[in-house]
Amino acid sequence: MSDGPASMAPDAAPAAEPRAIRAALAGLREALSNDAIRRLGISWMLGVAADAALVVVTLVTVFNRGGVLAAGLIGAIRMVPAVAAGMLSGSMVERFRGDRILVALGLIRAFSAALTAYAIATAGPSVDDKQITMVLLFIAACLAAASGAPVRPTQVTLMPAVARSPRELVAANTVWSTGEGLGAFLGPFIAGAMMAVGAHRGVAGLAALAFVVTAVIALGLKFEQASDAGGGRRPTGGFRIKDGIRAVRAKSVLAWTMLGTFGQVVTRGLLNALLVVASIELIRLGQSGLGLLSAALGLGGLAGAFFAMASTRSERLVRTEIVALVFWGLPLAAIGLIPEFEFALAAMIVIGVANATYDVALFTILQRASSNDDRGPVLSLLEGVIGLGAIAGSLLAPLLTFIFGVRGALIVAGLILPVIAILLYLRIGHEQRITVVNEAVIKLLRSVPAFAELPMTAVERVAAGLVPFSAQSGTALMTQGEPGDRFIVIESGEIEVIVDGRPIHRLGPGAGVGEIALLRRSPRTATVIATTDVTGHSVDASTFLAAVAGPAAAAVTERMAQANLMRAGGTTRAVD
Repeated sequence: MSDGPASMAPDAAPAAEPRAIRAALAGLREALSNDAIRRLGISWMLGVAADAALVVVTLVTVFNRGGVLAAGLIGAIRMVPAVAAGMLSGSMVERFRGDRILVALGLIRAFSAALTAYAIATAGPSVDDKQITMVLLFIAACLAAASGAPVRPTQVTLMPAVARSPRELVAANTVWSTGEGLGAFLGPFIAGAMMAVGAHRGVAGLAALAFVVTAVIALGLKFEQASDAGGGRRPTGGFRIKDGIRAVRAKSVLAWTMLGTFGQVVTRGLLNALLVVASIELIRLGQSGLGLLSAALGLGGLAGAFFAMASTRSERLVRTEIVALVFWGLPLAAIGLIPEFEFALAAMIVIGVANATYDVALFTILQRASSNDDRGPVLSLLEGVIGLGAIAGSLLAPLLTFIFGVRGALIVAGLILPVIAILLYLRIGHEQRITVVNEAVIKLLRSVPAFAELPMTAVERVAAGLVPFSAQSGTALMTQGEPGDRFIVIESGEIEVIVDGRPIHRLGPGAGVGEIALLRRSPRTATVIATTDVTGHSVDASTFLAAVAGPAAAAVTERMAQANLMRAGGTTRAVD
């Protein structure tokens, strides 16, 4: 899977597109300046490349020994443990830190690749040797799928914990999707080139090395607060599927997005199995052909990631998701109609573009439409949907081939997603607001320096603890000498800060006051009076202190405090 949202709405104003591109590029630069986002993107790219190469060499080896039925079976069987592992990911992130999970999974995936290399290297000509090789390949494929399944939900869960704004989150998903496109291109391309010279076991060995590198990269992940990495909580039970189902049922955009994803993965499973037969028997490219066609898919993913980055807006995510599904399926049907090498390459590139676009849209929708508490269960449920879709697609491939032939199977497979896209358009095609939090409140909090450096998960925790208030002109919001128990953020109106009866500052919308007493555990050092009718939000002391406990936020908040002290004309007075 892969992709990202792109706006293809016909009413989009052309003049707005250059601004959208500039904003997207600015967000991308911002995301790439974030070390954690860079690490997640590089780790994902290497993991996708290694996994894609491993799948290619495994499918070709199995096909050579057992035909299309064996290739379809291994695609289905490997997903059974993957479904269970993916659905457990929500509970895993509750119990263990996400970065440590990624390290462990990288090492397990490396072992599975090494086992694949061993199976290929020790394969003999006798019937018994071939059977042993097939058993080892099936075991290695199951282990690789099971250890790879939790990587995506773990990384997607961590993204809002390192991104500092919705724009940076979209850009982070774009970086992630770009890495997927690059990995999906390089992995099969390298695998195809190596298999062309008979270096099948070398493909698996190189994949093992890449998985080890992903574990090393994950070791260097840093978070604003340890709690942002997950872990430390007792799982509420099992797979948390009930929590995921509850969250999805409560929001229609999540429910229909799950259906779209199921259809996309069914089609991807069909593609994986049918492409082996099509490249070898229909288009007659030989064993390296699967690598070339899969590399074209990855190349399209690179273009799709940029396309998504340049046109993604939150109000267009659903329409982007729908359009991407259409262009995911139709080129597959076109390969069945025109089974020529050049045409197949072009079709695979288009599918790659749609795939990258879909992924960015999908994961941004899931991240923004799910609360902090529900995000893990929703992503665990997604992995179950993905696993079931992959099993269904792999099992359907030999059945469709038997009924319709290779060309007919490709055409039928390609029509699945356009039909689902029509259903999605009829039910959620006009949805624009998908977030579970009030974007205006989040934007207001971001204007306060104390909260500007926080990851999105922390800001959403603050937003969840906000208490709205309103006050008439002349009301004292804070009084000098009283205990400090809250931090307030002004949404509208103006306030005046008074120290020892002397006005020192007038503040308006976006201002935050009250931090000194909370940070110093001291009485209020200033009086705050509403000079006009005022509305705003207050944050209790424990929520505020927990939010700014990390090093970056603590440093900014301390600078705020020092600036207010200087403005007040002393070292013990402050805007508080």
